Amino acid sequence: MALTAIESLTDIIEVSKVLLKLLDTADIQGQDIQGQSENKKSIAESASHDNGEQINTAKLLTLIKHREDKIYQLFEHFSPEELQLHLAQLQTMAALDSQLIEKVNRTQESAKSEILTLKKNKKAINLYQKL
Repeated sequence: MALTAIESLTDIIEVSKVLLKLLDTADIQGQDIQGQSENKKSIAESASHDNGEQINTAKLLTLIKHREDKIYQLFEHFSPEELQLHLAQLQTMAALDSQLIEKVNRTQESAKSEILTLKKNKKAINLYQKL
């Protein structure tokens, strides 16, 4: 059974919302972990967090792939005239795309910052060990 344009758009919008929620959850968990690391969390907690991160990453990647496929199919199977009939849903999809891009860019910048901090700490440890 072929999906209609509105069904495809609705599916894309729902997947986009789920992705945003997962990214928000990952961001909140990342902030919690930073607070815990200051309190010297145990190795077991760290291992369970790493396993949870792998599961979340796999889920995110699966959703991203699904969303990408749906968007490709939408523009491949429906003409601009057919899509024009669903302008409100297209605008919603575009707005969610913008939110996803912003969220990913913020997350990337945060990760870069954390990596730089870790590298600086490692350099300090190495210098201290040489003394």
